[in-house]
Amino acid sequence: MAAEPARTTDVGTVGVLSRAADALSADPRILLAGVAVVALGFVPYVSNVTTPLIGGLAVVLTHQALAGAPATDRSYLRRTLSAIGATIVVAIIAVSIVLAGFMLVGIVAVAGFVFPPLLVLAVLVGVVGVVIPVLYVALRLHLAFPAAFLDGETATDAVRRSWDRAGGNVWTVFGVQLVTGLLSAVGAFLIAYAFGIPFPGTVETGSVFGSSAESRELVSQSAMVLRYTAVGSSTVSATIPGPEFLLGYSIVGGLFTALNYSSQAVMYRLFDDEGVETPMTA
Repeated sequence: MAAEPARTTDVGTVGVLSRAADALSADPRILLAGVAVVALGFVPYVSNVTTPLIGGLAVVLTHQALAGAPATDRSYLRRTLSAIGATIVVAIIAVSIVLAGFMLVGIVAVAGFVFPPLLVLAVLVGVVGVVIPVLYVALRLHLAFPAAFLDGETATDAVRRSWDRAGGNVWTVFGVQLVTGLLSAVGAFLIAYAFGIPFPGTVETGSVFGSSAESRELVSQSAMVLRYTAVGSSTVSATIPGPEFLLGYSIVGGLFTALNYSSQAVMYRLFDDEGVETPMTA
């Protein structure tokens, strides 16, 4: 019989992040894993393979640091393949929702040519019918990655387990993602500023970018920083301005990447299928 959605725990966003931080301080290898994920993300195509491998290691190390027990004895390669499969399943679900939403928006928009006020309705339908459902599903399926690595679930079972465990705890998952995302963005901005790579629209003098070759290169590098921060790891084609930037961004970005992976492991263990917190000690 399918597990009931987990009841809301009383841990909250701060509690999850606090426990994840405890794991980072208890086992520095988690931080090193985060740094490796970010650093290898600058190598074209490599991050597509290394991210699940090393990210999964961060999840497993977090569990071991806090629970004091090993994860499933299922082989690490099989767990990695399950995690990749779960990611693909989640992507297919998200794309299906987006396509269905856009079809609905398109129908309303076409009707708007006959009755113009419906164009406004089309925008509202686009937000309510596409953005919100995709966000909700993404939050409910956010724990599929640790499900594969900690319990050795298959791809589809990992997705189901995430849906069950995140039920009733969506706001906590959202809060953790929001905080880690904002911290990553701030870290990216500081590193970019320190190495003279302003974000699009500004330069050191505060003026708007011009059309010179130097300005276009700065825009390209700025877009790279923004894109990398949003995705977490990606194939980067822009020119990286020196090894100092690479090292600085890898360390800062790696800290928040490690925090993100650790928080996933913490939430997965706290939100068990019955909604009862799993004992974890620092």
